[in-house]
Amino acid sequence: MLMACMLAQAAFAQTRAPAPPAKVIPSVSGKRIWDISRITDREKSLMQLTDLIRFKGNWYCGFHEGEIHHNHPTGRGRIISSPDGEHWETVALLQWDGADVREPKLAITAEGNLMVNTSIYFVSRQPRDKGAYYQLEQRGGGAPPNDSEPNVERQSVTWLTTDGKDWGSAYACPSGINTWRWEVLWHNGMGYSLAYSSQSRGGKDSMGTLYRTRDGRSWRPLKEAMFPDTGGTEAALNFGPDNTAYCLLRGGSEPVMIGIGKAPRYQQWDWKTVSVDWQGDGTLQPAKTAIRGALGGPKLIRLSDGRLLAAGRVLGPGREDGSITLFWVDTEKAILTRFAEVDGTSYAGVVEHEGMLWVSCCNSDSSGIFLAKLKVPEPTHGNQGPTSNK
Repeated sequence: MLMACMLAQAAFAQTRAPAPPAKVIPSVSGKRIWDISRITDREKSLMQLTDLIRFKGNWYCGFHEGEIHHNHPTGRGRIISSPDGEHWETVALLQWDGADVREPKLAITAEGNLMVNTSIYFVSRQPRDKGAYYQLEQRGGGAPPNDSEPNVERQSVTWLTTDGKDWGSAYACPSGINTWRWEVLWHNGMGYSLAYSSQSRGGKDSMGTLYRTRDGRSWRPLKEAMFPDTGGTEAALNFGPDNTAYCLLRGGSEPVMIGIGKAPRYQQWDWKTVSVDWQGDGTLQPAKTAIRGALGGPKLIRLSDGRLLAAGRVLGPGREDGSITLFWVDTEKAILTRFAEVDGTSYAGVVEHEGMLWVSCCNSDSSGIFLAKLKVPEPTHGNQGPTSNK
């Protein structure tokens, strides 16, 4: 009997596979490219909420700066440019009297112009309830005296440039009143943006509206009430080779949702609750478990080899200030697989260039803008991209 037990234990020891080592998710640090020393007209300013693009051989980085994170009379957008990613200079300072120009989102139009898309939030010059700078009363008091547009809280606007230097004046389409058209993605000669509103004024776009433009100046609604029942706010779009639309949505009751829209008019959308492979080892968990809060400032990038990459600010395990996290996206299975982190926070810009991922972000105290680079990982099982994303 003793011999039988010993033989059984030996056989069990031989057949039991050793536990695989925990997969190391690389963390990449960036180089500071901008800070308060480059802002000569202010002693105090937070720099955050970035975006990044490459246009006519130069790099462009946009970000919001102001005394506080939220709407404030000092809020404005800054665009800086560099020929090499090392030496940066201001090419545009986007300001609006009596308004906070929120974070600038960058895109290249069908006509080949560089476009900034953002929302201006109208503010009071003096603090109102609880120190906030809302132009309009927030609690049933009506508009302040002598306000010429008592029901206008914000306005989506665009700036366009042909050379990255001369930006001209903003374009404010009437369809952009009281809504925030978030990031713009151009496809087949048209620009698309999913808009939302804070809903303190009138409920416009409360469940999301998909807008479309031909020139970046005038916009029209294409699909209203687009959000799933879980709600949503910020959204990034992308398109497959067959013109299927994909949406990465910062959800309401869910941290993130994936939507799939049917071409050509994108009136039908299938929304999926996301699972997250946090360690990249095939172990899935609900997004609510892996991503505390929400996926802030979502980005959805299609790489040159067809794979879809997602990025956003994540309050993950052990990160109280959040980090910029990069994921592979399987849209059919609604899985985000984490593969890298950038040592930074706020919102990120992501660009693929010559086999590298360039990522913009800010540091935890919003005192500087940083640029990180990492090599595009080789395709492996589970992140093949084109095979699972049409």
